[in-house]
Amino acid sequence: MSMYTSLDRFRIKPGKEDLAREWFRYLNDHLAEANATMPAEGAHIESWFLHEESDGLYGYVYVIYDDNDKAVEVFKESENPLDLKHNEYMNACIDYHDYAEMKPAVALGDYSVFRR
Repeated sequence: MSMYTSLDRFRIKPGKEDLAREWFRYLNDHLAEANATMPAEGAHIESWFLHEESDGLYGYVYVIYDDNDKAVEVFKESENPLDLKHNEYMNACIDYHDYAEMKPAVALGDYSVFRR
């Protein structure tokens, strides 16, 4: 079973650090609603991290999706209030000029657990 796995790293725009922390609190405060949106996206895992580094605050997201293009399309077209708010935070906080998508050199594990 071929699945999409990545670890993405992105800089939080300078001056948006508090908003980024608010964004992550928002996601934590709405876990049930966030988890409910994932099946339509073919999303199995989304783990979000904030990390203070020497040159600023960075976010990381580790994902496992059935298909990345589908996941992005469903998310971008969603009218779900949580997705809309999440997208608003992303656009306000992420410096897309300092964004890296890392693909695994090796992906170990039993991906069959994700079959529906």
